Amino acid sequence: MPTINTNVAAIKARSNLDRVQRDMDTSIARLSSGKRITRAHDDAAGSAIAGRMESQIRGLNQQIKAAKDGQSLVDTQEGALQEVTAMLQRMRELAVQSESGTTTDADRDYLDLELTQLFNEIEAVSQNTRFNDTRVLSGGAFAFYTDIDVAGTKISVAGMKVMATALMVSVTSVDISSTQVKGSTSGVQASIAKLDTAIGSIAAMRANLGAISNRFDHIIDNLTNVIANTEGAKSRVEDADFAVETTQLTRNTVLQQAATSMVAQANASKNTILALIQG
Repeated sequence: MPTINTNVAAIKARSNLDRVQRDMDTSIARLSSGKRITRAHDDAAGSAIAGRMESQIRGLNQQIKAAKDGQSLVDTQEGALQEVTAMLQRMRELAVQSESGTTTDADRDYLDLELTQLFNEIEAVSQNTRFNDTRVLSGGAFAFYTDIDVAGTKISVAGMKVMATALMVSVTSVDISSTQVKGSTSGVQASIAKLDTAIGSIAAMRANLGAISNRFDHIIDNLTNVIANTEGAKSRVEDADFAVETTQLTRNTVLQQAATSMVAQANASKNTILALIQG
């Protein structure tokens, strides 16, 4: 039945044109952004999943930075202890030298003078070794986490005191001067024993720090692996497949042209009614 008020064919053609245009807009947005999900409307569940993964990835990246900072702190401590060990070894060397039968009292006083300066430098290293403006050899402990939040496995770096007094080494307890010796080597031997104890204590601290530093290497490698796989999963959820999207865009472009033509054709079809009027 020919009618003029309602053009059903045009309405259907226009509806298809609107749908195709919407699909084209979506394909263009995806291709221009590289994202399959450009807004939550595209995939509500996928958007939520990708958002959670983004939080995980950012948390893991930050923990890698924290682990590297922790490793730098530990390496700072160990480097300072290496110098302390060198000074203690030199102090022990001076003590052994003072026992030589050819060493005079004046020589022993010279040796003790150097030993005293080394003692003072150990104190200085303990007080002045800092990381991020925090003293790291004055007894303070440090903690680092290895997960995306602060509830995961914690690595603790025990407080370390390497002041000479904390190592049972002091100017009075380690004395190789002529006054201390007084014709006997027992005082020097006691000093050497205390220096050996101090060297052993520092060696234990360095071994512990070395083990923690090695652990940080594995933590960083593991977190990097987790990030890579999480990024891959997130990509599959929200990134656009260009092969699919370009195919869809080509299809929608053809359909848009066809739908536009059909709208025009449907509108033109009503011209046949004029023939009835004119007849």
